[in-house]
Amino acid sequence: MNINGMTIMMTMRKVFVSALMMMHVLIVNSCKASTEGGVGDELFMTDKVCDIRIDMPQETWKEIVGKPHDKEYHVCSVTIDGVRMDSVGIRTKGASSLDDVKAMGSDRYSFTLKLNKYRKGQKYSGMTKILLNNNIWDATQMKDAIVYDMCRFIALPAPRTNYARVTLNGSYFGCYLVVEPVDKHFCKRNYKGTKSNIYKPYHNLSYTTDNMTDYKDIADFAKVNGGEASMQRIIEALKSVHEMKDIEKHVDVEAVMKYMAVQSMAVNYDCMTGKNVQNYYLREAEGKLSLIPWDYNLAWGGYPEEDGEEDGMPAGSAPMNWGEATSFEMAIDAESYGKAATSRIVNLPVDVPFFGDPSKREFFMNLLTVSEYKAMYYHYLDLLCNQYIIGGGLERSMTGINGKIGEYAGCERNAFYDNARFHKAGSTLRKLLTMRARSVLGQMDGTIPATWEGQKQHPGKLIDSDGIDIQDLGGLMVK
Repeated sequence: MNINGMTIMMTMRKVFVSALMMMHVLIVNSCKASTEGGVGDELFMTDKVCDIRIDMPQETWKEIVGKPHDKEYHVCSVTIDGVRMDSVGIRTKGASSLDDVKAMGSDRYSFTLKLNKYRKGQKYSGMTKILLNNNIWDATQMKDAIVYDMCRFIALPAPRTNYARVTLNGSYFGCYLVVEPVDKHFCKRNYKGTKSNIYKPYHNLSYTTDNMTDYKDIADFAKVNGGEASMQRIIEALKSVHEMKDIEKHVDVEAVMKYMAVQSMAVNYDCMTGKNVQNYYLREAEGKLSLIPWDYNLAWGGYPEEDGEEDGMPAGSAPMNWGEATSFEMAIDAESYGKAATSRIVNLPVDVPFFGDPSKREFFMNLLTVSEYKAMYYHYLDLLCNQYIIGGGLERSMTGINGKIGEYAGCERNAFYDNARFHKAGSTLRKLLTMRARSVLGQMDGTIPATWEGQKQHPGKLIDSDGIDIQDLGGLMVK
């Protein structure tokens, strides 16, 4: 065989092996999905948009939107794909986003439906609670769905999603993202045969002392089980990472590395990638910690950066200090913000994947000092880049979402972004993620600096992101 023939054969073999790897991942994920149990399947294991009809007295609706911050349950009736349930609890959902919706003069809040609030045992597809996200600040209307799909691609447990056409008192109200709660049903589906203790903390997971009162920002936010014994095991786990002793006895390292890989790809400053210490779930089970992803409507530039210089980051790495203004008032000189912010999203250094002071992210940074763990982290980054984003997983997911909601997303009276903006945002997100994948792969092979300091010293090696207008995606920096 001549050299050209051998080259062709080797190329075909590489393609064949790559295809087999892709098929393996898809088959594993497909088998997982088909055997996960019946709870929620009628809502999430479907290729069609759900029809959710909400009915209540007009006075009840006025009370809900008049006092959205109360987040008190009110009585309504809900019909999901023809199945009617009366005496359902409904309340607004969110934190700062409640201010944003109110400041806009809108009534398009996110909602929690508690099906068994007033009627014990009432469920839909085995579920007692359903979350309806308004996708505020997300012109793509799919950031949460895409990130959770990334998670499932690498077998990291994450909430399932679908879309719903929501009708209020007979009138079309909007296209909402239906999100699976992280609750006892989620735990039973994803962690069979193991008792889970789930928390939704406001804590950076750094060890401080052995005193349990110093961890109230974890303990006070137990969502499933919890308790003093569980908290003691959590402290022991945080201490093990702090002291770099017996880590694998206390931490599910592989699960945490998967979580870190997703965080690095999502570049979400409204969580521990930025300065905030929120928007994640902490799981303790049999003395081991893992993390569950949560809330990505502000990923990929939706959340404004704050001045990072005082945190030891390179001077000038952030363009402005956003102060204490409410999110809706945050601003906005988006034009001057855009180029620098986009480059930092595309080129966020994978070896220091935090916009703030890395010393305040001890739990993660200490783990990355272990070569074996870092290699594991790189492995999952490679899967997300080569097989999900470049290999077609992203395109399949986005095409599926467009097939569901492409005709009417943004067509409702209270839409945050119109239909044309939805399609434009999707196109920009594809480009952004392709650039992000190229940067991450370059950082892992050493052709692009993988730290903030290295990127400051060699800016010419970074992926050029000038062709991306981050404003297309929506977010707090865009009016």
